Amino acid sequence: MYKKAGILFFCFAVTQCSETIDLMDRPLHKNNSSFQNEEHRLLPMDGAHNTRELGGYETTDGKSVKWGMLFRSDKLSDISKTDQVYLQNLGIKRIIDFRSKEEKKEDPDIIPKGINYIEMPISVDGAMRSKIEAVLKGETDKDVKSFLIDANKEFVSDYTGVYEEFLRNLIDDEGPALFHCTAGKDRAGFAAAITLIALGVSKEEVIQDYMKTNQFTQERIEEIIGQIELMTLYQTDAEILRPLLGVEREYIETAFHTAEKKYGSLEDFIRDGLNISDEDIQKLRNKFLEG
Repeated sequence: MYKKAGILFFCFAVTQCSETIDLMDRPLHKNNSSFQNEEHRLLPMDGAHNTRELGGYETTDGKSVKWGMLFRSDKLSDISKTDQVYLQNLGIKRIIDFRSKEEKKEDPDIIPKGINYIEMPISVDGAMRSKIEAVLKGETDKDVKSFLIDANKEFVSDYTGVYEEFLRNLIDDEGPALFHCTAGKDRAGFAAAITLIALGVSKEEVIQDYMKTNQFTQERIEEIIGQIELMTLYQTDAEILRPLLGVEREYIETAFHTAEKKYGSLEDFIRDGLNISDEDIQKLRNKFLEG
């Protein structure tokens, strides 16, 4: 019974919202250089916990990613009215949702007026809930990390069509874009990674962006673990879920190694695996880089 309560809590924990953050206290990066720094990379949201800017990263040829053009996030099903206005004020023109049909049905995005909603489902995480249940019930002896290691392999082996569509959307459509999955760390994390690689950001800098999920969601992760244990009267060791709640360098490196093994390099994976030509890459860079 206690473990069942823990499972139910985990399934609904991410729907909780914080107190409303005043709109005037939220940074608008694009035209205000005082916000264009690491301190303001995480966007203050009431109903999301991992919404952040991808601006400011330097490329290997001395340029940098424009602020106010690319955003990554966790799910937007619980955002407040103030959050909606904030996304509009950021100038976001489209929201790209990588979640599966089942995830979207359970937690449909709230889309602010005037923003286009685009579905690009990746179902590799669709069975994650059943895996979490198996872990909490003690019904699997698999290393918990293996679930996300396998998922990152599948991003490269099974979902090249989706990630090609994603990059083509960035190339062809105008205006700032926000893309997300449920936790904003795995499917969206790989999308951010290949975008930054295509723009010319170094692999190590890309990995550092990926790892920032742990920094930005640390309090939330601790809260979820603590509340699961409390709900089960400490009959469940929620610590075993930690590798699923955050990210590890091994996860994204697995995706990179899988791509490099098959295509030779990440750049060749983007060109040959995702069918993004050198001309396409230049268009992407012209749109999202400055300097």
